[in-house]
Amino acid sequence: MKLGRLNYIRNLDRHHAANKGYYRALVYDAVERKYENLMITDGEMKKIRERANKNPEDLATASWFDRFIATIRLF
Repeated sequence: MKLGRLNYIRNLDRHHAANKGYYRALVYDAVERKYENLMITDGEMKKIRERANKNPEDLATASWFDRFIATIRLF
């Protein structure tokens, strides 16, 4: 399965210099064989998306099973 869910978490009680929110994802690292929490700022997300757009040949695509699970909202 390649499909995951990226959640946006808003900082409700934030410091004046802190970001308004961040992206959070729980992923499984197949190399390290462990789960890992990723926290990504808005600026980092912008850079990640720009890099993905520059390298479309390296992008993952959702399988029929991924799309099925997303459709019935079990994931």
